[in-house]
Amino acid sequence: MVFKKLGLAVTFSPNARALLKTAKRLQELSSAQLCLIHVGDKSKSSETQLLTLLNDVGIDENKYEMIWQNGEPSKVIIDTCSAKGVDLLIAGALEKESLLKYYIGSVARTIMREAECSVLILTNPSEEQKPFQKFFALVEYSDIGETALDKAYKFAKLENAKELTLIKEFKVPGLAISISDDNSTLEIEKKRADWKSEEETKLKVFANELKLTDIALKTVCLYGKQGWVSSNYVRENGGDIFIVPSPVKKLKLFDRIFQHDMEFIIKQIPCALLIVKSKNY
Repeated sequence: MVFKKLGLAVTFSPNARALLKTAKRLQELSSAQLCLIHVGDKSKSSETQLLTLLNDVGIDENKYEMIWQNGEPSKVIIDTCSAKGVDLLIAGALEKESLLKYYIGSVARTIMREAECSVLILTNPSEEQKPFQKFFALVEYSDIGETALDKAYKFAKLENAKELTLIKEFKVPGLAISISDDNSTLEIEKKRADWKSEEETKLKVFANELKLTDIALKTVCLYGKQGWVSSNYVRENGGDIFIVPSPVKKLKLFDRIFQHDMEFIIKQIPCALLIVKSKNY
């Protein structure tokens, strides 16, 4: 089982039905429990409206737990997921936001940075449910990196995905400051090519050791700004879902101004984004 308990903040927004249908599909796919969270007052009219919405979507009333809670939305959602043992929170997000809204932070982006559980952000939720077929996973040689790849592989198998592409970003140490004159350009390019070859070999060995069988597997190493280069690659290659390991610490305002690798991915989400987090995040 990829995830045991799914969480979804239920609203009356235009995307509500699409998000509920996605939650229902993923619940059935992984035989998971479902926790629905509504931030706001519980009145007769709102309860009736919500039950009507759930019935229209086809969610069995015996297969979910409904939580009503007042408060600041992101805090309520994060705290409820923690208290209820949710290990995957599903949320929607706009693909583009204004600079002001980006630095202040929307509810979705606050959740991405601060939730203790893994988070699945859907950029374009649709009522027409289709399985994710083109999986991309960012590789890190760490415990959380291995956990993220394990989730990516199991998720891809459940979806009967066409392919899983493992991406490793790299930079050549000191490459930028090594160019001291025009004659060094070819040497620098050779160093970068050699480094890429070494990274590709290391990645293939790593993938073989994980024994990711039963699915078409592709590996790619990308040179450039971490976070930014992988997001562009996923977008340009038509990815359906991009799975990344969480940072080792929660992202703060400092990371948003002096950008952490994850901030580039959050800022320009290429497709559905799954951030896998460890229990001690």
